[in-house]
Amino acid sequence: MEEQLPLAGLRVLEFGYFVAGPLAGKLFSDYGAEVILIESEAHLRTHASSRQPGHGSVDPTSLNQGNMFNRYGTNKLSVMLDLENPQGIEIAKRLIAVSDVVMDNFAPHVMEKWGFSYDELVKVKPDIIVLNMPTMGKGGVYRHHRATSWNLLAISGFNYMSGTAGNDPICPCVFSYPDVSCNPFHAMIALLSALYEREQTGRGQHIELSQFESTVCFTETGIFDYLANGRCQERIGNRSASAAPHGVYPCQGEDAWCAITLFTDEEWRIFCKAIERPDLGDDERFATLPGRLENVEALDRIVEEWTSSRKPDEVMELLQTAGLAAGKVQNVADLLERDPQLRQRGYWIEIDHPETGKSQGEGWGFILRGAPQPLSRHAPLLGEHTDYVLQKVLGMTEEDITQLIIDGVIG
Repeated sequence: MEEQLPLAGLRVLEFGYFVAGPLAGKLFSDYGAEVILIESEAHLRTHASSRQPGHGSVDPTSLNQGNMFNRYGTNKLSVMLDLENPQGIEIAKRLIAVSDVVMDNFAPHVMEKWGFSYDELVKVKPDIIVLNMPTMGKGGVYRHHRATSWNLLAISGFNYMSGTAGNDPICPCVFSYPDVSCNPFHAMIALLSALYEREQTGRGQHIELSQFESTVCFTETGIFDYLANGRCQERIGNRSASAAPHGVYPCQGEDAWCAITLFTDEEWRIFCKAIERPDLGDDERFATLPGRLENVEALDRIVEEWTSSRKPDEVMELLQTAGLAAGKVQNVADLLERDPQLRQRGYWIEIDHPETGKSQGEGWGFILRGAPQPLSRHAPLLGEHTDYVLQKVLGMTEEDITQLIIDGVIG
């Protein structure tokens, strides 16, 4: 099946950690590319990493039970090499010489320290494609600064724009973190574009992706609002300047909610009929969008009074039947156990891990017609494929590998 997948035949050497780089690499490994992780146990045990076991792990000492690593490391191969050892660097360069892509999301000096800058790697393989994903980019006054996703949201303006009016800035949501959204997906597009160009021209490519800049371009209308109006977009919670009602409204049940959005005056009149309050359609406070925005507090109280006596599914179905935008606010249990759409389309992929057991993994949200489903092999155990890669890819013997272990190159 791997031979039929669209990225089969590609080899990617991944130097990365946490999410931004590994999630970009996951697209390639799930769709058939041979993605080889270069790892070192000594490095992983002395630095925080996604391999660190999470809360509730069966074995809190194991580096194979990190939830984040197992989520974003599917279908990859793990090779242990000590890159502080010159022999380790030499072996890595031999792997680079037979790879298509080299990618990392370290600070700029890390790859440079090992002699893996683009200028050095093109000497090893002239048509190599190199992706660097440092936090701030490889140039500029902040090139050596590092940041977590939380920091990136702050410096990119997301936190300032997120929250309710009059209250402090907040993080919009864990899953809005740029290293699980814009950063890796920008990287995927860049890599696929570079591979296409190489296929057409034979030339490799050096891709420099600043996670900071990638995040800034996801600020949506905030930048345009300032350029056009000189106005910094303020915190308005769930409200909108172009829709009312616009929010998440409480429903019957514990922590039950439904999102409702109405843009036009016609939609407002349809809504009034749907909730059996046609009189509100003629109320001069709400008849037009400017009026509804001006009286939004009273408007929200009316909507909440109606939604609070009904279950969220009932609210959603009634309004959707009337042609209005409404959606039940689902939690993770809803998604995994009760959502009929995801279940029917086979979105969830079962993954069986030798240490953590069976679990559900996310699909990619797209289907390639005529191609098989993505691979569903568990994330690799630490160093699981060292012998395989060194023997099959580089042609080493068992004696060679034994000597590398004795010399401390593998570990």
